Amino acid sequence: MARHQPQIVKEIRCADNCWQLELCITPDLYWFQGHFAEAPILPGVVQLNWARQQAMRLWPEAHAWLAQAGAMESIKFQQVIRPGEQVLLELTLDDARQRLTFSYVSADSAAGKKFASGRLVAVS
Repeated sequence: MARHQPQIVKEIRCADNCWQLELCITPDLYWFQGHFAEAPILPGVVQLNWARQQAMRLWPEAHAWLAQAGAMESIKFQQVIRPGEQVLLELTLDDARQRLTFSYVSADSAAGKKFASGRLVAVS
């Protein structure tokens, strides 16, 4: 059975409002099936969903507005995430402004890859 979530290798709390998660993007993830058969890539909507899900888990006090966050700002998909990538997901929560900033970069800082970034915002 295919997995729906990445393997979390490491979690680092940078500050009260910031976490870094090292993710292993395994080839057996459900999202790679048929997207695309010859050159699988992780869909952008999955990246957005993972950022939201991890934020709700890490900051349960913000769960209500994160679950309803319906606006996106400055969303950029710069490079595709392929099976086997080691990715660092950084999450920064601004609970007062009901805003979650996320970025996906290569866990190998020497590679310097930026995969995606943006903000999820609650709709008033």
